[in-house]
Amino acid sequence: MRYTGILLALFLLLGYAPVFGSEAEKTAKEGFRQVHQGMKKVTKSVHKKAKKDTRIIDKNAKKTWEKAGDDINKATKD
Repeated sequence: MRYTGILLALFLLLGYAPVFGSEAEKTAKEGFRQVHQGMKKVTKSVHKKAKKDTRIIDKNAKKTWEKAGDDINKATKD
């Protein structure tokens, strides 16, 4: 009787083991999917920030270049 109960418990547990494994696999896949989507959002926001910073730097460089050109023109006129 004792062994029958142990065998019955083992069969019941082993019968559900693949179900637990597939659930764990699904949750792992969902976790990886969420991490991937989060990384895509971060990459997109960093790219936007980099483009904005590049525009600001280019704008300042253009102003500096024009001012240098004006200074050269003033120096050569005199």
